This record gives sequence, C-alpha cells and structure tokens, in this order.
Amino acid sequence: MLGKVIGKGRTAEVMEYGEGTILKLYLNEVPEHHVDWEYHISTYAYEQGVRTPRPVELAAEEGRKGIVFQQIHGSPLLKLMGAKPWLIASYAKQMAALQYSLHQLAGPGEAGEQKKRLKQNVIAAPMLNMEEKAPILSQLELLPGGNKLCHGDFHPDNVLMDGQLWVIDWMTAGSGDPAADAARSIVMFSIGAMPKHASLFTKVFLGFARKRMTSQYTREYMRLSGVSRADIEAWILPVAAARLVEWLPVSEKEQLVREIRKRLRSLPSAR
Repeated sequence: MLGKVIGKGRTAEVMEYGEGTILKLYLNEVPEHHVDWEYHISTYAYEQGVRTPRPVELAAEEGRKGIVFQQIHGSPLLKLMGAKPWLIASYAKQMAALQYSLHQLAGPGEAGEQKKRLKQNVIAAPMLNMEEKAPILSQLELLPGGNKLCHGDFHPDNVLMDGQLWVIDWMTAGSGDPAADAARSIVMFSIGAMPKHASLFTKVFLGFARKRMTSQYTREYMRLSGVSRADIEAWILPVAAARLVEWLPVSEKEQLVREIRKRLRSLPSAR
C-alpha cells in the first residue's frame, strides 16, 4: 500500500510502501527497460556485498513501473554537507573510499559497456555540433574499455548515511573503466546549476563547498587507486558531453557546454 512521498528526483518518486520497504516509482517518461536494468544491476550489486538497499521486487502502481527496496533510515550526504559544512572534506574522502571499493568488483555486463553508452550519448548530445563532437569521439576511442563495476551517477545525493554509508540509484551503472566513473563524479561535483533565487552569499558558499569537495575527493581517490590525474582528465570531455542527454536544468547544460568548448580549445589539434 502506498504511503507518503519521502523523496522526489528527476526520474522517480520515493514513497513508503509497507513495513521496512519503500517504493521507487518512476515517472511515465522513463522507459521500462531502464527500470528493469536498475532492478537487475541493484540486485547484482547487493549480491556482490555492496552496501546498497536490498531490491525486493519489481512493482507497478498507478500505471507506472517501480522497484520495492529495503528502507534505509539515513540522510543523503548532500544534506549532511549542507548542515555541517566543516565536515565536507571528511565526507568527500569517505565517498572516494566507497567508490574505490566499488571499483574493485567485476562489472555486471560486457567489458566496455560504459564506453559504448558514452559514445551513443555523445553522438546524441544536444547543444554541440558535429565539428565539436568529432574530436570528443576520437578521444573516447583511444580510452580503455574496462570491466569493473562503475556506478555512473556517484554523487552526495546518491550516498546515504545512517552511521555507515549506503549507495543508491544504479540506473546508469555498468562495466567500465574506474577513471571514467571518477571523472563523471568530478564533473557532477564541479558543474551544477545554482538554486534559483539563491543569494550572493549562498552562491559564494556553494562555489567554495563544491571546490573543496571536488579537490578532497579527487586527491583521496587518486591516493587510494593509484590512478593519475591525467587518467581522469582524459575522460572529462566525453563524460561532460554525454551528460548533455540527461534530464538537467538548461542552466546546467549551458555550464557543461562552456566547459566542453574551453577544453576543446585547449586540445593539441585546436592550437
């Protein structure tokens, strides 16, 4: 039985659903195969021992498809960072360690799945012309495929804390190169639309917090993994371009495009 809505994102609503479970009910525009994939990959991650809510079953309510999950009584790290900004560095390091632990596991599908998806999304990306996409696709072609478990949407709103950390939202997960997954997290940490009508103080604070989180996360991830900054940087362009196909505010897409064009101008072939 449906209970109260306890969360809402760009693709789904989360509501109470019986004792000890929640229902993630997807919006009508989300294709059914995306829901099926999230159920499959969430189950795979749970069975690998990842601390993620146990997927119980696929469900349908009000003509919409959903997944029933174990309920976790924790707060998103994003909310905790806002409440205790002096702990941002600590939270960022914990996130890096958690993501690194995921990257030690084998991916669920064929090697290079993540890279194929990136290629499709770059080709389909709005706001870029083919002259801009061509060097991005050429760069992507040279990057490794990889076969490790990559979350694909690893950011502070998809990590819950109830004394320990839990990872949620696996729809974009797959097999790939850990450096690409880290690059995507860095793009999400550092490029994001400011809240509408935010005060100057809020904008300055969020800008500072974002830089602090990004630098601490990157440093810690590199320390743990041995991956170089150059390894991560090589993925930023294709990851940023692929992100343009997602449900993002126009202002955030415009930020992404500015960053993409800046990086394109600095490519050796553009000089």
